[in-house]
Amino acid sequence: MSVAGFVLGLVATVLSVALLTWQVWRARTGPGPKVTPVVGWLTPDGLVTNDDDSQVRASLVNAAAHLPDGRYVIGVRVVNVGPVPLPVAGWAIRSEPDGTSLEPAQTSGTPVPYDIPPGETALFRTDLQHVTAFAAAAAQPPRIVPIVSSGGRTYATRTVAPGLLSLGS
Repeated sequence: MSVAGFVLGLVATVLSVALLTWQVWRARTGPGPKVTPVVGWLTPDGLVTNDDDSQVRASLVNAAAHLPDGRYVIGVRVVNVGPVPLPVAGWAIRSEPDGTSLEPAQTSGTPVPYDIPPGETALFRTDLQHVTAFAAAAAQPPRIVPIVSSGGRTYATRTVAPGLLSLGS
């Protein structure tokens, strides 16, 4: 009976250490946020937005024609898919391949720093004209990538469709 008790105790100890290690590892790493580039038309009545896609240009031009008194905006949508709040320390527009970043001074979206609760979404945005001027200053046509900084890590979206950068020009 004492051998069976010893074996059972040993198995229980090994399993508890393994589960504790798993929980600590998951809490420390957690799933990263889901980040998506966003381009839209901001009016006093609200924001007409689409996830960045080369097919949305016509839709945004149509919205701008029918909804006056607005401006084009660009930014990043961040969805916290983790089990704990996601602290967003900052966001920027990065030019690839040189890595130069534009940290918007004037934003019209969620202010930073900001903690995104689990399962919630935040939208960080700025005027498209600032990003267009930033891209025009590059020696070669850059790829524009919105990025988000959180907990010492940087999360990048996919590249913004080049045709969307010329909206409003």
